[in-house]
Amino acid sequence: MLRVELLCFGMELLVNKINSNVPLIADRLENIGLSLARVVTVGDVPREIEKAFQESVQQSDIVLTCGGLGPTFDDLTRDCLSKVLKKPLQFKKEILEQIKERFRISRLKMAAENRSQAYLLKGAIPILNNVGTAPGQIIPLGKKCVIALPGPPRELLPMLEGAVLDYIKQNYPTGFKSKTILHVFGKPESEIDEKIAPVIKKNWNKKGLNVNFEILAHNSIIDVCVFIEGKRKEDVEAHHLKIKQALRKVLGKDYFGENEDTLESVVGARLSARKETLSLAESCTGGLLADKITNISGSSNYFKEGVVVYSNESKMRLLGVKKETLDRCGAVSEAAAQEMAAGVLKRSKSDWALSITGIAGPAGGTPDKSVGTVWFAIAHQKKIKTILCHFTGNRHEIKEKSALTALNLLRVNL
Repeated sequence: MLRVELLCFGMELLVNKINSNVPLIADRLENIGLSLARVVTVGDVPREIEKAFQESVQQSDIVLTCGGLGPTFDDLTRDCLSKVLKKPLQFKKEILEQIKERFRISRLKMAAENRSQAYLLKGAIPILNNVGTAPGQIIPLGKKCVIALPGPPRELLPMLEGAVLDYIKQNYPTGFKSKTILHVFGKPESEIDEKIAPVIKKNWNKKGLNVNFEILAHNSIIDVCVFIEGKRKEDVEAHHLKIKQALRKVLGKDYFGENEDTLESVVGARLSARKETLSLAESCTGGLLADKITNISGSSNYFKEGVVVYSNESKMRLLGVKKETLDRCGAVSEAAAQEMAAGVLKRSKSDWALSITGIAGPAGGTPDKSVGTVWFAIAHQKKIKTILCHFTGNRHEIKEKSALTALNLLRVNL
């Protein structure tokens, strides 16, 4: 397979700016069966830029760059690339006229510095910029090439989706690539790693296919990623299906979806299919669970209402939680969670009700009930189940884990 590397230039990327170009480029390459082997971010230091160029050109088939094509003193890509490749910069009058036209359209005066953007490396193929002033350029190097693109995504993306991908497809053998992310909830990463080990250790690299796996953890969700590359689309798709089936079998009921699926979209689809409704009673999550549910288009078909009852008074007044329950057991208790769920089920006349009450912290914990203690209740046809969880993390993380746990509680009971 072709080796593709991406070099990103700009001191701001090392200090205070997130580089959004990496996923954009990776996604477009994936569409033609290629992937990034390495991404390097370099500040505006000539020796570092030159070193990165030398390494990438030596070990890669295609080197993509973004940034450093502007007109200012810290835009060094052209000069450094010229030095490393030993290709002189040549002035292109037609490029300068296009830059001038951009300024005329914008009714701005062009600074003398912009003239530097009309220089391309000898033998380079220009890539016109219909949004900004910095043209891109493709520099063929025998069987290799360097493709220099501007940094701003709104300028880079049209070039990438047009001239760049066309050039790569015309000049390089591209294959097919498939990716699936399987989602698992509520299990430790080590446990999932142990479950999927027999599948991962199996020799899947057959018929010229390249198979890779990855496991990622975030907020109680484990993502098991499968990447397959190959020359024939039919082989890639058939192989991918077999691997997914094997993984789903070992993951069992902990698996809840793949790719763009979320817990809220999965439970929403099930409620819609069953033509059933849901209501919520939230305390420590402060409406976060309702927010997640209503982020799904069509949620009005199954979501009736969410009640945020942060104080004891509101729990009693809006949901009918008994004062003696709160006095005896406290707001963060199994009894309070049960009465909250029963109250919102009765109030809304829904098919299902979920309640959450806990201590999100950092204050509020006691020796008996530490920060991260959260009770959940799910009510259906007057039957109520409860679970107790002890979460770790900061306030935001505890709220997030609580909302996801409530959604999963609903999922496994639907």
